[in-house]
Amino acid sequence: MKFANKAFVLTLLMLTLVFTAVAQKNLKPASDPRNTAPTVGTGGPYGGPTGLFTVYDGSTLRRGEYTLSGALSNWDRDPGNVDFTAMPLSFQVGLSDNVELFFETEGFRQVKVNSRRNLSGSYAQNTQFVTTSGLQVLPAIVMAPQGPGTSQFPGRAIFRPQGAPWVQFPFSGGNAGTYGLVPPFFSGPIFGFGANTNAQLGPPRAGGNGADNFPGIGSVYGSILPGIVLATVPLTNNAGAAIGTAPSVFTLAPTYVADAPFMSRSFGESSFSNQTVGIKWRFNNVMKPISYGVVLAYRWYGDNGSDFAGYNMLQRGAGPGGNRGDISVTAFADARLAKWANLSANVGFMYAADAKGEFPGGTFTLLDRPNELQAAVGVDFPVNKFFQPIVEFRTTQYVGGRTPNALEQNPMDALAGARIFIRRWVGFGLGYRYNINQQDGSSFDGTTRFTTNVLVPCSPGNTACQPVTLANSFTGVPNGFQPSTDPHGYIFQFFVGRRNKRQDAMVNDPANVTGLNLGATKITLGCPPGKRSTSNGCNDNRTVSVATSTSDKENDPLTYNYTVTGGRIVGSGANVSWDLSGAGKGTYTITAAVDDGCGVCGKTETRTVTVEECTDCKEVCSCPTASVDGPSGLVQAGSMMTFTASVGGSGANSYNWTVSSGEISSGQGTSSIMVDTRGQEGRTITATVEWKGDEACNCGGTASASGEVAPPIQGPELVDEFGPQKDDEVKVRVDNFYIRLNNDPSARGYIINYGTAAQLRARRAQLMRAINRPGAGHDASRVTIVDSTTSGPVNTKFYVVPAGATNPNP
Repeated sequence: MKFANKAFVLTLLMLTLVFTAVAQKNLKPASDPRNTAPTVGTGGPYGGPTGLFTVYDGSTLRRGEYTLSGALSNWDRDPGNVDFTAMPLSFQVGLSDNVELFFETEGFRQVKVNSRRNLSGSYAQNTQFVTTSGLQVLPAIVMAPQGPGTSQFPGRAIFRPQGAPWVQFPFSGGNAGTYGLVPPFFSGPIFGFGANTNAQLGPPRAGGNGADNFPGIGSVYGSILPGIVLATVPLTNNAGAAIGTAPSVFTLAPTYVADAPFMSRSFGESSFSNQTVGIKWRFNNVMKPISYGVVLAYRWYGDNGSDFAGYNMLQRGAGPGGNRGDISVTAFADARLAKWANLSANVGFMYAADAKGEFPGGTFTLLDRPNELQAAVGVDFPVNKFFQPIVEFRTTQYVGGRTPNALEQNPMDALAGARIFIRRWVGFGLGYRYNINQQDGSSFDGTTRFTTNVLVPCSPGNTACQPVTLANSFTGVPNGFQPSTDPHGYIFQFFVGRRNKRQDAMVNDPANVTGLNLGATKITLGCPPGKRSTSNGCNDNRTVSVATSTSDKENDPLTYNYTVTGGRIVGSGANVSWDLSGAGKGTYTITAAVDDGCGVCGKTETRTVTVEECTDCKEVCSCPTASVDGPSGLVQAGSMMTFTASVGGSGANSYNWTVSSGEISSGQGTSSIMVDTRGQEGRTITATVEWKGDEACNCGGTASASGEVAPPIQGPELVDEFGPQKDDEVKVRVDNFYIRLNNDPSARGYIINYGTAAQLRARRAQLMRAINRPGAGHDASRVTIVDSTTSGPVNTKFYVVPAGATNPNP
């Protein structure tokens, strides 16, 4: 173990000793059967925080509690039918009742690849397979080698035949092989290298889909991993002799499993290859049955592609090779459905660091690793404090920009098992992991056709290079693909730690009602409609305020209960209202009680309220209302103006009228009068009636209305006069005339023309053109034109004639 890791573990142990000496609160009740243990994780989620096998629940260690956990976990991932077995070791400690710190490491990891031909790592040029011709490098689909000169196939996906030279990491500068050419011909010139040389691998170049390009080594999509060849077909010359092979089923993109993308062997082992540190933070009160919070974690890896030894461990499956480590954020929530059932749910996101390697030309990205969107739900059943069955379902979706994975499979797992607690602080767990979507034959669509093209730069055995483009086309399970079998796993965990003492059950002294005060003990009903109380002591208020006082030794939260024999209780708590609406004459009772958790166990209080009828009701007088209607418009001076009084109910016994001006000509003493308006031009006449009704109720009052007398009629007004004018000047005068005319909508226009017969015809035509010209908007019907024959010269007068006035004479 590296020194930094040892120092970190030592620091955690020292923190544990500090926190265990601190006094506790928020103790769990001794009657709660549910216990806590750390998660195992693996297969995607990080282990260490409190939870089920892989699902984080809402519980956290109390301050001063800690746990040490060791587990053995087995899970399978595709492509490659890869079987992982790991021994996660974790330590967790409660920093507070809501926050716990955890540390996890893989003490041991074993990786077994059951379908090597499905993984790009097996096609690396430092990896060989046993073939009929001995140990050989497998055929692959790679980016064309690129020399310093001009390549015939720059950046193209090409077929690298089986038997390419074995080259050790970091590959650059190694022999890329003949690509089918036989001496005296060499592969170098077609890829931009010198004459009489074979092509070389690398060097890496910036670019690709997140990862860099590795000519002659990796895929055309970027990364150090090549495309795979699942099946080949033999090639023959015209004479029927075998001259090599060509790919028949292949991928241009690499294929890899996210947990160990560079795995190239059928079996590999490693130890302490990754470490994780993080916190679990529950946001709400730890005593609540519903909880929520977040888990933050950082994982770093001991092996990467910075040197030969590190890359060799990656090819053994030690890890994904992320140089800067991964960051995970997971939101959790859970609910205690019952004493014997708990539901937990997680949604998390893991940011995966790119895998990088050191090369003579600098640092290059070997693989743009996929980020992970994780979701999980779990249910546990604490049957008692010793036995806790668990069921989980989880899924991982690979998201974000990443190196394409031709056979990518988003894993889904179901887990079922149980934990057995020997004590609250020590126990073990057993679980079975079921891989729901293994990459078997049913994973491939039998109706969709997949087609890909690749270049074979040189037909093997030919004396010259003859490039051929081959198509890869298949439906269903591709030929040469090895389906996954037996993809299921298991979990075994042992844990031991420290737990705070639980809160013993307490004897609950019942709460008592010590006082019940009513706002009133007697309600006197109001009088029936049409009557009122002589003393004003009767009303319809049937609401009584209720105030309850209590005592409870433990100061438990109290629930107030009220029982009434009539009406209803409005509100809750110590102060409520008793609504007796609808209750008739009689006596009603209210009983107050409180519940502190044991039910209504203590003393209650009862009070009564009497509802009585009112005894001094009498009839209520109802006086009518009165109004006066006057003329609806102007009344001409000298005409009669009529006013009429209207009195509701039984009417009025007498009417007395007065007017502000004019004289009452008739109707005095009745409900309608006529007023003489002579000499009242332009005035407003107000008529007021004083009326009297039922003397017993002293009814009476006044009402008024007003009418307008038309002002004196004005005579015609000369507004313009002009002699000979041009058309434009006449238009201006007509426009001004209509402005003056429109100011009095009831007035009329009157135009008189003077002149000879010819002059009059010309002037009338000139006026009509000005009035009727488009866009002027003048109403010709409002104007009257009159001609008066004279000896000349022509002259025109514009008059505005108010309503009722006499037209002017020529």
